[in-house]
Amino acid sequence: MDEALFLAIDEAVDQAVRAGGAELQSAGFHTSPHEYFSDAALRHLFMRLCRADVRTYRGGDPDVAWKILYAGRNVARRWEMDQVRLASTRKKKEHDEDIERDQSERRQLAISAQTFVLGTVVRALVEHVRAADPEIDGRLRAAVEARVVELDGGSDTDRAFIESTRNYLSYFTKVPEGD
Repeated sequence: MDEALFLAIDEAVDQAVRAGGAELQSAGFHTSPHEYFSDAALRHLFMRLCRADVRTYRGGDPDVAWKILYAGRNVARRWEMDQVRLASTRKKKEHDEDIERDQSERRQLAISAQTFVLGTVVRALVEHVRAADPEIDGRLRAAVEARVVELDGGSDTDRAFIESTRNYLSYFTKVPEGD
């Protein structure tokens, strides 16, 4: 299915080149007609993906646009690294938004690593304690439920916190028999 789509896109670009390529070259464009029409097709698809007006380029979703552009930048960096192009892998001047996204990704990665390690350690400790104290799971659940009562669950934030807390606790405790 994808192959048919790709062939159709290639054919559309080739057809556009046949129809208007000579006119483009005579107008003094510095790119080849294939590059020009491929770029036009890419811009059109980009606008559609961003839900923008494909003629005016207005009304698009900037979050979608940034995600696409950010993904493209990461692909380009990977290609540069694969090609060992040291001159082009130097740190490029970036926009504040790109720097912030990189920092955010690094923070999320650090939090994810920390959560994994803490979870692994706590599970091991709970398993160790459970051998000497079979009631530990019930006491941990009771402590969480006491906090739930304090929160009352009146707001969306409270409800999200309660759900996350219960889910996270279930990661460490055994489900009581009969549930």
